[in-house]
Amino acid sequence: MAPKKPLAESYQLFFQNLFNFNGRTRRSDYWRVVILNSVIVSVVTGIITGALGQESALASTVSSVISLAVSVLELGLVIRRLHDTGKEWTYILWSFLPIVGWIIVIVALAKDSDPGDNKFGPNPKAIDGGMVQNPYAAQPAYPQNDAFNNVPPAQNYNAAPVAPVAPVAPVQPSQPPYAPAEPVQPTYAAPAEPVAAPVEPVPAEPVAAPVEPEAAPAEPAQDEFVPAYCTSCGSPLPSGCNNCPNCGASVK
Repeated sequence: MAPKKPLAESYQLFFQNLFNFNGRTRRSDYWRVVILNSVIVSVVTGIITGALGQESALASTVSSVISLAVSVLELGLVIRRLHDTGKEWTYILWSFLPIVGWIIVIVALAKDSDPGDNKFGPNPKAIDGGMVQNPYAAQPAYPQNDAFNNVPPAQNYNAAPVAPVAPVAPVQPSQPPYAPAEPVQPTYAAPAEPVAAPVEPVPAEPVAAPVEPEAAPAEPAQDEFVPAYCTSCGSPLPSGCNNCPNCGASVK
């Protein structure tokens, strides 16, 4: 069991772990810090009350603020002390119950540390020679695996040394019993001539029928009779007549 630390060292650990809610704190480290903080708060609030007056509202407000601030700073210390006795942080909720709740919490804080390790870490009283660097850090709940921590396996120095194994010469690959065949030259066929696309026949334009010329009117024959008419009355004149038989006019 490690001896109790000096008051200065206990107070130093308190400031180093203000907001650390893991691990455990032994009973002496808790009560010495709490009592010293209570004395300091009482002295400061007494000085403020004496300076501002007993009935001053400002003095009462400042004293309440200082007390609340110190209680908040001691919250991690209280939770680690409960861990040291095997209690969860929810155990502090008993303090909201007047009188009975306060007694339950004070009894838990005044208990001695759990012997050995618990689920919150190693026993701070068993830490000796600095083997545990930070007793307030959370400890893993599973066993350590040496393969992942680079821990070399234990050696047996009483065992007989093992003779080194002679290196085996590499086996030369055997030659193939046959010669590889010569690569076959690829033959290329001449490309076929492109086939011309069929030409669609162009339809022939219709040929117009020849227009026959109109026949010229035949000239009257010389011996053909041409009827004559009288220029006075228009009556037809007989052939060889010199006077119109109708009106008697002379025919030229």
